Amino acid sequence: MDVYRRLLAAVSGVEGAELDALGAQVGDGLAATYPDLLDELEGMAQGAGQPVETLLAINARTELLGGDRPGECTVIGEAGEAGEGQATITQTWDWHPDLARSRVLWTVVQPSGGWHVTLTEAGILAKLGMSGQGVACGLNFLTCSADGGVGGTPIHVLLRVVLDRCDSLTEALGTLTGARVTASSCVTLAGAEPEDGLVAAVELSPGGAEVVLPDASGRLVHANHFLRAPRRGVDTQPRDQPSSLLRQHVVERRLGRGAEPFVALQSHAPGAESVCRHVEAGIPWPDRRATLATVELAPGIPSLRLGDGSPCERPLEPVALP
Repeated sequence: MDVYRRLLAAVSGVEGAELDALGAQVGDGLAATYPDLLDELEGMAQGAGQPVETLLAINARTELLGGDRPGECTVIGEAGEAGEGQATITQTWDWHPDLARSRVLWTVVQPSGGWHVTLTEAGILAKLGMSGQGVACGLNFLTCSADGGVGGTPIHVLLRVVLDRCDSLTEALGTLTGARVTASSCVTLAGAEPEDGLVAAVELSPGGAEVVLPDASGRLVHANHFLRAPRRGVDTQPRDQPSSLLRQHVVERRLGRGAEPFVALQSHAPGAESVCRHVEAGIPWPDRRATLATVELAPGIPSLRLGDGSPCERPLEPVALP
């Protein structure tokens, strides 16, 4: 909570009464759409002895921290060989190093027997993960000139809805493409199918969603720029963070040469904003980034493997699933 208060003040100038007012606005939206998730966040805040308005605002951190930010996360989706149905998502999670201590791997088992597992931050409803229904999701942030405000459904709320309530990849696609958002992000989905594994990336932005499908080989790589032009506004990443273009190229080239996804993500190109990120000396505090985890999701097996830190230093380890 303290790190986010500092980040929001430094990056967006949001603090104090304004932060509480924005959190209350997020809460009003949840009350109308997902009231049970509002109840859950109220319970978390009460249990932690923190203001619920601040926690609600932090669950909209993508919306409040948008704009010209350092590149974060590189995602590889693979549909797998025809007839096997084994789609996978492998990605780095890059974020502020001071938030490494807030990482949680959270397994939720419902009374019905359904379950989902998410790698997220304490108090944030969901991030990367997979469900017992055979749906997995990865995430990278995007930015466009139309971004702004908290009047839509926060991205991290949508991720929870995908993991908690979508029974298939088709339903997850419908949920995301029908959502109203005020911040741009890319949610990559993988589905467990009886024959052919399926992968799709949903580029969310205030103008509406665009869906990107894999190439003919069944592979899809996504960094922090749009692969389909946003319907409203313009993509600001190529101008503000051109390293995203180079990261995409580096990973695609490594995969084209036969590298496994986890190995492809170990690249330290291009420069400081590399695929595998490490804290660079002299970077201002709000702009510091590091790869806090690497995750591999295979919903058809099901299997989740997690690397506790950067892929060049920490191997992927299997996580027990329900």
